[in-house]
Amino acid sequence: METERVRGNSAGITHEHVAANLRAARQAIGMDVRTAARRMTDAGRKIAPSGISKIENGDRRVDVDDLTALAYVLNTTPAALLTPPAEAVTLSGVPETFLPEEVQVWIAGGVKLTTDDLVRYWKEQRFQAISSAHWAEEMLAKYDRGQVGVTPREVYQERYDAQSAREADATGRLLQLDPNASLAFE
Repeated sequence: METERVRGNSAGITHEHVAANLRAARQAIGMDVRTAARRMTDAGRKIAPSGISKIENGDRRVDVDDLTALAYVLNTTPAALLTPPAEAVTLSGVPETFLPEEVQVWIAGGVKLTTDDLVRYWKEQRFQAISSAHWAEEMLAKYDRGQVGVTPREVYQERYDAQSAREADATGRLLQLDPNASLAFE
Protein backbone atom coordinates (compact mmCIF):
# COMPACT_ATOMS: atom_id res chain seq x y z
CA MET A 1 0.00 0.00 0.00
CA GLU A 2 1.43 3.32 -1.11
CA THR A 3 0.87 6.46 0.91
CA GLU A 4 0.74 9.83 -0.76
CA ARG A 5 3.30 12.25 0.56
CA VAL A 6 1.81 15.56 1.65
CA ARG A 7 3.95 18.67 2.01
CA GLY A 8 2.43 21.07 4.50
CA ASN A 9 -1.15 22.14 4.88
CA SER A 10 -2.97 24.24 2.36
CA ALA A 11 -3.64 27.85 3.27
CA GLY A 12 -6.75 28.25 5.38
CA ILE A 13 -9.26 30.91 6.33
CA THR A 14 -6.83 32.65 8.71
CA HIS A 15 -4.53 33.17 5.72
CA GLU A 16 -7.42 34.90 3.93
CA HIS A 17 -8.05 37.15 6.93
CA VAL A 18 -4.36 38.13 7.12
CA ALA A 19 -4.27 38.90 3.38
CA ALA A 20 -7.36 41.13 3.56
CA ASN A 21 -6.21 42.84 6.78
CA LEU A 22 -2.76 43.47 5.35
CA ARG A 23 -4.18 45.17 2.26
CA ALA A 24 -6.63 47.20 4.36
CA ALA A 25 -3.91 48.31 6.80
CA ARG A 26 -1.59 49.35 3.97
CA GLN A 27 -4.32 51.23 2.13
CA ALA A 28 -5.56 52.88 5.34
CA ILE A 29 -2.25 54.69 5.72
CA GLY A 30 -1.96 55.42 2.00
CA MET A 31 1.13 53.28 1.48
CA ASP A 32 1.83 51.66 -1.89
CA VAL A 33 3.36 48.16 -2.21
CA ARG A 34 6.76 49.54 -3.24
CA THR A 35 7.01 51.67 -0.13
CA ALA A 36 5.86 48.73 2.02
CA ALA A 37 8.51 46.51 0.39
CA ARG A 38 11.23 49.14 0.94
CA ARG A 39 10.23 49.56 4.59
CA MET A 40 10.24 45.77 5.05
CA THR A 41 13.81 45.69 3.71
CA ASP A 42 14.73 48.50 6.11
CA ALA A 43 13.21 46.41 8.92
CA GLY A 44 15.41 43.44 7.97
CA ARG A 45 12.72 41.32 6.25
CA LYS A 46 13.28 41.74 2.52
CA ILE A 47 10.10 41.25 0.49
CA ALA A 48 9.77 42.47 -3.09
CA PRO A 49 6.76 44.59 -4.07
CA SER A 50 5.43 41.57 -5.98
CA GLY A 51 5.75 39.57 -2.74
CA ILE A 52 3.58 42.08 -0.90
CA SER A 53 1.01 41.87 -3.71
CA LYS A 54 1.11 38.06 -3.62
CA ILE A 55 0.52 38.06 0.13
CA GLU A 56 -2.41 40.46 -0.23
CA ASN A 57 -3.88 38.32 -3.02
CA GLY A 58 -3.52 35.13 -0.96
CA ASP A 59 -0.89 33.67 -3.32
CA ARG A 60 1.95 33.74 -0.80
CA ARG A 61 2.03 32.71 2.83
CA VAL A 62 3.23 34.90 5.65
CA ASP A 63 5.51 33.46 8.32
CA VAL A 64 5.40 34.83 11.85
CA ASP A 65 8.55 36.91 11.38
CA ASP A 66 7.10 38.57 8.29
CA LEU A 67 3.80 39.09 10.12
CA THR A 68 5.43 40.98 12.98
CA ALA A 69 7.57 43.05 10.60
CA LEU A 70 4.55 43.84 8.41
CA ALA A 71 2.59 44.93 11.46
CA TYR A 72 5.44 47.24 12.47
CA VAL A 73 5.88 48.67 8.96
CA LEU A 74 2.13 49.29 8.61
CA ASN A 75 1.77 50.90 12.05
CA THR A 76 -0.57 48.21 13.32
CA THR A 77 -0.33 45.10 15.50
CA PRO A 78 0.16 41.42 14.70
CA ALA A 79 -3.19 40.79 16.41
CA ALA A 80 -4.92 43.27 14.09
CA LEU A 81 -3.52 41.45 11.05
CA LEU A 82 -4.70 38.09 12.41
CA THR A 83 -8.14 39.23 13.54
CA PRO A 84 -11.05 38.06 11.42
CA PRO A 85 -13.83 40.48 10.43
CA ALA A 86 -16.22 41.20 13.30
CA GLU A 87 -18.87 38.81 12.01
CA ALA A 88 -16.47 35.91 11.31
CA VAL A 89 -15.79 33.14 13.77
CA THR A 90 -13.84 30.82 11.52
CA LEU A 91 -10.10 30.54 11.98
CA SER A 92 -7.88 27.68 10.91
CA GLY A 93 -7.87 25.01 13.59
CA VAL A 94 -10.40 26.73 15.87
CA PRO A 95 -13.83 25.11 16.31
CA GLU A 96 -16.77 27.21 15.14
CA THR A 97 -18.47 26.91 18.52
CA PHE A 98 -17.08 30.23 19.73
CA LEU A 99 -18.84 33.58 19.38
CA PRO A 100 -17.22 36.24 17.18
CA GLU A 101 -16.56 38.36 20.27
CA GLU A 102 -14.78 35.47 21.97
CA VAL A 103 -12.56 34.93 18.93
CA GLN A 104 -11.78 38.66 18.74
CA VAL A 105 -10.85 38.83 22.43
CA TRP A 106 -8.80 35.62 22.14
CA ILE A 107 -6.81 37.02 19.19
CA ALA A 108 -6.15 40.19 21.22
CA GLY A 109 -4.85 38.07 24.11
CA GLY A 110 -7.69 38.85 26.49
CA VAL A 111 -9.00 35.32 26.95
CA LYS A 112 -8.06 31.69 26.42
CA LEU A 113 -10.58 29.56 24.56
CA THR A 114 -11.25 27.34 27.56
CA THR A 115 -14.53 27.00 29.40
CA ASP A 116 -13.04 28.29 32.66
CA ASP A 117 -11.53 31.38 31.07
CA LEU A 118 -14.62 32.14 28.99
CA VAL A 119 -16.78 31.84 32.12
CA ARG A 120 -14.44 34.34 33.82
CA TYR A 121 -14.68 36.66 30.80
CA TRP A 122 -18.49 36.57 30.64
CA LYS A 123 -18.77 37.12 34.38
CA GLU A 124 -16.61 40.24 33.99
CA GLN A 125 -18.66 41.41 31.02
CA ARG A 126 -21.88 40.87 32.96
CA PHE A 127 -20.54 42.80 35.96
CA GLN A 128 -19.43 45.70 33.75
CA ALA A 129 -22.81 45.80 32.03
CA ILE A 130 -24.69 45.79 35.35
CA SER A 131 -22.44 48.55 36.71
CA SER A 132 -22.87 50.68 33.59
CA ALA A 133 -26.63 50.14 33.55
CA HIS A 134 -26.81 51.11 37.23
CA TRP A 135 -24.90 54.33 36.55
CA ALA A 136 -27.20 55.22 33.63
CA GLU A 137 -30.20 54.42 35.84
CA GLU A 138 -28.90 56.83 38.48
CA MET A 139 -28.54 59.55 35.86
CA LEU A 140 -32.12 58.91 34.67
CA ALA A 141 -33.32 59.22 38.27
CA LYS A 142 -31.63 62.62 38.52
CA TYR A 143 -33.55 63.76 35.46
CA ASP A 144 -36.75 62.43 37.00
CA ARG A 145 -36.04 64.57 40.11
CA GLY A 146 -35.66 67.62 37.87
CA GLN A 147 -31.85 67.77 37.94
CA VAL A 148 -31.35 68.30 34.23
CA GLY A 149 -27.79 67.87 33.01
CA VAL A 150 -25.89 68.77 29.85
CA THR A 151 -26.39 65.39 28.23
CA PRO A 152 -29.94 64.74 26.98
CA ARG A 153 -32.01 62.22 28.95
CA GLU A 154 -32.37 60.07 25.80
CA VAL A 155 -28.63 59.40 25.80
CA TYR A 156 -28.80 57.89 29.29
CA GLN A 157 -31.87 55.89 28.32
CA GLU A 158 -30.01 54.48 25.29
CA ARG A 159 -27.01 53.63 27.48
CA TYR A 160 -29.25 51.94 30.03
CA ASP A 161 -31.02 49.92 27.35
CA ALA A 162 -27.74 48.92 25.67
CA GLN A 163 -26.16 47.82 28.95
CA SER A 164 -29.27 45.92 30.00
CA ALA A 165 -29.16 44.06 26.68
CA ARG A 166 -25.43 43.41 27.16
CA GLU A 167 -26.12 41.99 30.61
CA ALA A 168 -28.75 39.66 29.17
CA ASP A 169 -26.36 38.50 26.43
CA ALA A 170 -23.51 37.95 28.90
CA THR A 171 -25.79 36.06 31.28
CA GLY A 172 -27.08 33.89 28.45
CA ARG A 173 -23.59 32.97 27.23
CA LEU A 174 -22.36 32.43 30.77
CA LEU A 175 -25.17 29.96 31.43
CA GLN A 176 -24.50 28.22 28.10
CA LEU A 177 -20.92 27.67 29.14
CA ASP A 178 -21.72 26.74 32.74
CA PRO A 179 -25.38 26.04 33.54
CA ASN A 180 -24.46 25.98 37.25
CA ALA A 181 -22.63 29.30 37.20
CA SER A 182 -23.24 31.58 40.14
CA LEU A 183 -24.73 34.88 39.00
CA ALA A 184 -23.87 36.55 42.29
CA PHE A 185 -20.87 38.87 42.29
CA GLU A 186 -17.81 37.27 43.79
